[in-house]
Amino acid sequence: ERGDPATPPSRSASLALAASLGYMSLNPFTRQREKREEKLEAKLEELKAAQAAPPLSAPMADPAPASAWTPGREVDYEAEDMNKYLPASAQVEQAAPTWQSRPTNYYEPPSRAWQCVSKLQSGFMIGGALGGAFGFLYGTFAAIKYKHVLYLPIAVLQAGGAFGFFLACGTVIRCEEPPLALHPPAAGEERPR
Repeated sequence: ERGDPATPPSRSASLALAASLGYMSLNPFTRQREKREEKLEAKLEELKAAQAAPPLSAPMADPAPASAWTPGREVDYEAEDMNKYLPASAQVEQAAPTWQSRPTNYYEPPSRAWQCVSKLQSGFMIGGALGGAFGFLYGTFAAIKYKHVLYLPIAVLQAGGAFGFFLACGTVIRCEEPPLALHPPAAGEERPR
């Protein structure tokens, strides 16, 4: 008898049928896999039997201690000492940090050197962006024409670096300090430029 046709035969039944028909695998690992599958099926049957059996009366776990938080219980955080959670270095009284600077009542503009560095930097960034955009256009054309993708980043870096360098040089040339007015201009008099 074959049993219910809707239920497929188990793996072990299939293996037994294959062995009885003289089926022999040439793969040396097949028998190892079959043994593992048989062990897993035995464990599965064991677990199914354990689930079907009535549960044993297990001892009850200890109820939660009274100090545990419960939804209805209010916690008074002011009464609890939270310093115990701090590291030892934080429990010592420390002086507040003070700012050490000289008091000034007037605005002191940045020095000429810092102004020149700032202009050099902004000139290089603008030139690099403009050159990079131009290099991207040329590099795309060259990469397609010569069928070599490395033309693109090389063109972007070269054009960006060159444009950035020349624009930085151009802005530094214009780096000058305005003449100091030793006396404030009189009424109707223009400040020298």
